[in-house]
Amino acid sequence: MKALYLLPLLLTTSLFSQGLDGEQLAQKHCASCHLITSNSDRLTDGKMGGPPMWGVLKKMKQKFPTQEEATSYIMSYALEPSEEKMLFPQATRDYFGVMPSVQGKVTKAELQAIANYLYKSTRERPENE
Repeated sequence: MKALYLLPLLLTTSLFSQGLDGEQLAQKHCASCHLITSNSDRLTDGKMGGPPMWGVLKKMKQKFPTQEEATSYIMSYALEPSEEKMLFPQATRDYFGVMPSVQGKVTKAELQAIANYLYKSTRERPENE
């Protein structure tokens, strides 16, 4: 019986996230630490707060080849980040550390839209990186 009450909520959240602009949300919530489009995304002090997004996407798609797996990983890591969940080698972990949680900063629907956008993104390493 409880499942019947949850189903409309899950469907509504899923449908709502489809109407959100994942690219715009990624720029708003992710670009301050990760290069999203180019060097222009860098912080003013010239240092990124996290690995560039092309690197994150490459590692993520290697480990999680389906959209369901990848978006689930993004949701899990962004809400409850930990060193164990990081996809990068130790040197990268040491340099950037564990990203701060986005819990309370984005809604689950917004995070789902970002995750869907990132999975579908075909970003490659820019030539000037």
